[in-house]
Amino acid sequence: MAFILHTDRLHIRPWEEADRPVLERMVRDPEMMRFITRGRTWSDEEVDELLARQARHLRNHGICFGAVVLTDSSEVIGMVGLQPHDDGQFELGWWIWKAHWGRGYASEAATAFVRHAREVMGLARLVAVIDPPNTASIKVAEKLGMRFECIKSARETIAKREDMPIAYYGMAL
Repeated sequence: MAFILHTDRLHIRPWEEADRPVLERMVRDPEMMRFITRGRTWSDEEVDELLARQARHLRNHGICFGAVVLTDSSEVIGMVGLQPHDDGQFELGWWIWKAHWGRGYASEAATAFVRHAREVMGLARLVAVIDPPNTASIKVAEKLGMRFECIKSARETIAKREDMPIAYYGMAL
């Protein structure tokens, strides 16, 4: 069964085909991509790969980076979730559409996934990968209880990202 997580203002669920325009709007906006690909926007093929990868994670692990939906309006405003990362660990990630920045949605949704990772999945640890200049995401990580561990190249991880330095955060659950 697919996961659905609820918070006071949000629900997070797997991506649906009807959500694709929201994802395309995000990945085609250079400001939204500045901490993902240094502003390079994505092609249709990259969108396809992200959605296919999340579908695989859902099939294989029962979890993925899911669509964040405002409960009161049903608007999809971003993605938050868990996906397998290096050495059998799971990565916690968040990405909220810029019109909704500063309202605490990333922290709220990520908190629900921390609880899910601990109580449902029985995970002992989570990691997050953050572009070092992304102070807003660093604040979210720290609010969740994550701590800075090191800077490494994105190529040192399984992430398919440009060769850029990333801040690696982690937390025990």
